[in-house]
Amino acid sequence: MSVLQATVAQQSDYLLLLSVSLIAVGLALFIVFHAFRGYQRNDSRRTLFLAIGLCLITVVPMTLSIGVNSLGQATDVPPRVYTFFLPVLSRLSEITGLCTLLYSLLITPGQS
Repeated sequence: MSVLQATVAQQSDYLLLLSVSLIAVGLALFIVFHAFRGYQRNDSRRTLFLAIGLCLITVVPMTLSIGVNSLGQATDVPPRVYTFFLPVLSRLSEITGLCTLLYSLLITPGQS
């Protein structure tokens, strides 16, 4: 395999991964949007925290991943960004999202 073939294969792999990730982000945003509309329609704090939690669990980590990987394609990003900072930020967002979801489930009906 020549260097050119390897580069083309890497680019096509990256484009496939980017496409699948953008579809996943689009679906996640669609679900979050409908949860937020439910909050607006019913004025329910539970639904607002549900929308926020879903966004933190799905949209934020995927957007971080796409953004950092795209930036890495264009510039010289240190490997530590991929191996430490990106995973830590993604996990912190997911933990915050899970806590927000838990809070939305535990709010008493009188508070919503």
